[in-house]
Amino acid sequence: MPVIGKFLRVWKIIVSHNWLAIIYFNFKMLPLSQAVRLPFDFYYSVRFENLSGKVVLSSKNIRRAMIKIGGRGSEMFSRSQSIIDIRGNVEFSGVCEFGHGILIKVGEGAHLKFGSNVRLGAKTKLYCKNKIHFGNEIDFSWECQIFDTNFHYMIDTNNNVIEGISGFITIGDGNWFGNRVTAMKGCKTPNYTIVASNSLCNKDYSDLGNNVMIGGTPAKILRRNVRRLFEGVDDSLIAQGVEHENMCAADLF
Repeated sequence: MPVIGKFLRVWKIIVSHNWLAIIYFNFKMLPLSQAVRLPFDFYYSVRFENLSGKVVLSSKNIRRAMIKIGGRGSEMFSRSQSIIDIRGNVEFSGVCEFGHGILIKVGEGAHLKFGSNVRLGAKTKLYCKNKIHFGNEIDFSWECQIFDTNFHYMIDTNNNVIEGISGFITIGDGNWFGNRVTAMKGCKTPNYTIVASNSLCNKDYSDLGNNVMIGGTPAKILRRNVRRLFEGVDDSLIAQGVEHENMCAADLF
């Protein structure tokens, strides 16, 4: 039985990986010295819409499967195809993990930068037309949207001025976004921010300071002096009788 169990685990690893995508992407987008380490790891179904842009790995420790795409799942959904469209510049500074069904689209001349330990949940859509920067240790839950563009132009009928459609998004370190959050152009979050589910973030929140919870449409301050714990929690430290109330404002994985 132990032999069968080991075989099944190995077989699962083999069939879950998209080896054709792994080989193709790494050797097309990276210098040979980096590509041979196969740092990009793809799972299940992946579609490369366009790979005319540039990918840079700025980490000093480049290793196998440091960037996983399509493997992170959710019990909420069946697995779906991930779509990668890179026409601009993408920089990875460390380990990242993206769920299945994700869309990563980077327009020509745009710059998308990931810090270390950035995790995007299943079916999250990211469209970078200008500039999106992620800090370190960041979690987005499932079905989030991260767009630095409004996609469509609007005109001020008083003066016939056409408004710009693209801007910047900056996500601070230690941020935690609940499910179905939308981050639009102009969004700038301070370090250790919690964003409640179904919120719209479309402005600069950095003046709120660190360790805050925001939420709503558009998002506003809900609570101060609170931080997501990414590590395990000792039950003896939980305030009995209030823990569920305190955790209900943001989606949990």
